[in-house]
Amino acid sequence: MARVDMSNEEPRIVRDAMRELNRMALFGFLLVLMAAVDACGSDHDASLEGSPARVVDLPGAEDAIDFDDIVYSSRLRRIIVPARRSGLYLIDPRTVDAARLGRLESADSADEGAGRIFVVERERRTITALDPRSGHAAFSFTTEMPVDYVRYVAPTRELWLTEPAASPSGIEVFALAADVDSPPQRVGFVAVRGGPEALTVSGELRTAFTHAGADLVAINVDTRRVTGRWPAGCAGTHGFPQVDARRRVALASCSADATVSLLSLDDGRQLGRYAAGGGEALPGHSRTAGHFYVRGDPGTRLVTLAASKRGLTEVAQVPVPSVGHCLTADEVGHYWTCDAEHGRVLRFDDR
Repeated sequence: MARVDMSNEEPRIVRDAMRELNRMALFGFLLVLMAAVDACGSDHDASLEGSPARVVDLPGAEDAIDFDDIVYSSRLRRIIVPARRSGLYLIDPRTVDAARLGRLESADSADEGAGRIFVVERERRTITALDPRSGHAAFSFTTEMPVDYVRYVAPTRELWLTEPAASPSGIEVFALAADVDSPPQRVGFVAVRGGPEALTVSGELRTAFTHAGADLVAINVDTRRVTGRWPAGCAGTHGFPQVDARRRVALASCSADATVSLLSLDDGRQLGRYAAGGGEALPGHSRTAGHFYVRGDPGTRLVTLAASKRGLTEVAQVPVPSVGHCLTADEVGHYWTCDAEHGRVLRFDDR
């Protein structure tokens, strides 16, 4: 893969670095503020007042965790939680039992496939495959460029790694070996101009979706070619795009005011728009309930949305802690978000 030409990527890298520094500064400020409240003798968690949340603690984890990624594995029937320097956790969505898996130095992004959990450690530029039962490492390899997120592409049995700092920026593709415990081989690279910001794979549509600049980008997983690039209707995008393959719509999410746009997968036309209020939008989707979800980070409400070709309709909303950079849904009637200040996960019912 080509090495970085900083002259072309510097403006984007600076913007991304400043955005991350601002988010970390806000995170740190809120931790200090909450610590001051605790020092005054208050044990009351006002952020969950009136909330129907089921609080899930991560045993042995840090008191505060700057979460960034969370996914549900239908094969494992577990929520996969990369808890940064606290490691990787699996949560049973029915019993809410949480257990740490393996002994990784950190876990920033993770996904499951082919009987393994693939974990990104960003500082080390390392991808490790863990056995989901024993936690033993099947293999580990490093990349030349920094990796942001990992997703398993089931139709092609590949790992796709987003590399927004590469030149050109894009997605590095690795094919798994027949022996899943052997390191994968690099087989390609998908250039994504202005991106990629997160990654979502629809096996049903054989398409991967990512954000890039102010657009939603669709990529055919067989040809590794961009098949669509549509305006998201905002100045900048953020978060994992969400897809409803049955309705042939996608939810693109924005970097301000927790705004999301509903786009048609037939022509990219904008069908609806919703602002939950707050900072960067974090979207989610439940195939079982047929709902989309969105919250802001920072932001104090998490909203459930119904989608159709006529647009987006608010179904419900719940209060959430202001800082929490993750959102997903399982297939047994729940959706999940993070409480960064307390280093824990919250489960809500959607039934």
